Amino acid sequence: MFTKIYSRTLFVIFVLLFFSVAAISWFISGGAHSTYHISPTEFQFRYIDDNPMGGDTLGEVYQNEDGDVVLDCELGKAYRWPFCELAISLTPSAMRGVNLDNYHSMVIEAAYKAPAPNQRLRVYLRNYNEAYSTLEDPVSLKFNGIEYNPTDTFSEIVLPLNSFQVLSWWISDLAVPIEHAGPELSNISLIEIATGSAPVIGHHELIIKSIRFEGQMITEAGFFRVLTFAWLATAMILLMVKYWQSRLIYRRERYRAERLKQINNALKQQSETLSIMATTDALTSLRNRMNIYPELDKLIGARTNRACTALCLDIDHFKQVNDTFGHDMGDKLLIATARLLKECASGTDVVVRWGGEEFVIFCPSRNLAQASFLAEKIRAAFEQTEWSHGQPLTCSVGVSSMREGSIAAMIADADDALYRAKQSGRNRVEVFAESLVA
Repeated sequence: MFTKIYSRTLFVIFVLLFFSVAAISWFISGGAHSTYHISPTEFQFRYIDDNPMGGDTLGEVYQNEDGDVVLDCELGKAYRWPFCELAISLTPSAMRGVNLDNYHSMVIEAAYKAPAPNQRLRVYLRNYNEAYSTLEDPVSLKFNGIEYNPTDTFSEIVLPLNSFQVLSWWISDLAVPIEHAGPELSNISLIEIATGSAPVIGHHELIIKSIRFEGQMITEAGFFRVLTFAWLATAMILLMVKYWQSRLIYRRERYRAERLKQINNALKQQSETLSIMATTDALTSLRNRMNIYPELDKLIGARTNRACTALCLDIDHFKQVNDTFGHDMGDKLLIATARLLKECASGTDVVVRWGGEEFVIFCPSRNLAQASFLAEKIRAAFEQTEWSHGQPLTCSVGVSSMREGSIAAMIADADDALYRAKQSGRNRVEVFAESLVA
């Protein structure tokens, strides 16, 4: 039997070695090369000029008969710094852009005709980061920019992404701290291609045949990290298998069949107890977040439309309660909160203690309006309850519905809404904005 185990181990090692060599060959030959194309059929192309600033530039963006995108404008003199530009929206929301960290180059195939030679173009990759950006102020999206000399005939210009720099006026005007002053390409939602910083007045025409980003699906360091993890995981599995097989042989030789049956029954009983303990919060007797995703996916999958809503609830100023009355009182309040949530929820709702003073209620049978009503019901119940510490206690609730079938995204949306409820003064219910649109 040990000979058979040894042979299987060698087979697994040889298979892993073969796939490792194949994967390295694939990576070296460019198999991980990634290209991200910007097409007018997939993304929104818009025209922008200096008119909002008092300028008199006139122009448009259109698609010609060859399918090329054309920026055509007549720069005027009314504005001190005249310009026209092509703006490309990569995503519907600026908050959720495209991660270009794994790309090394931007390639633009275009032809540019201007009233004078040596006219330049500016390219901006606009990045959203909640540390310095807001949806209300478009200028707050970081300007990762570069200026280059195009040609008047069609040619491909390669712009290395590590050559893009953040505009100094943007850093100064928004008082951006030093840790966010460098280039950032992790959340790009907007690309802008504009006339140069010192353009000549007159007719400008930019014809873009293609725009693409080139890079690697996975970096070299990341690739070899995955390969190393695969070897370590295989080694651990082989050791565990060998250990289990050795114990099995030992038990077969040492114990009788009846003794094995008794041990197996005891192990089964212990496993069931541990399974219940692992998925139940010891303090509140609610479900905890362990393995909640597969169970929810199964529960939602049983419904025809895979609809679900979620409430993310947090007790307001709970740390102050713990600091003032002690953790024992805090535990009593958490137990009372769990009882209140179970009383407010229906039989189809799943109440989960997410961690600390945060709770999540999943509602597979409620739409967004019904979930919002439940949230208000819970919030009002908090106000009306006489709590053990003799003082009022309130809660903030974020509500969201499932979008694109993702439970994790639904929880993240509800958490975002909860954050807005906290920021708006607490003791309130907020619904995730994109859930309302949907």
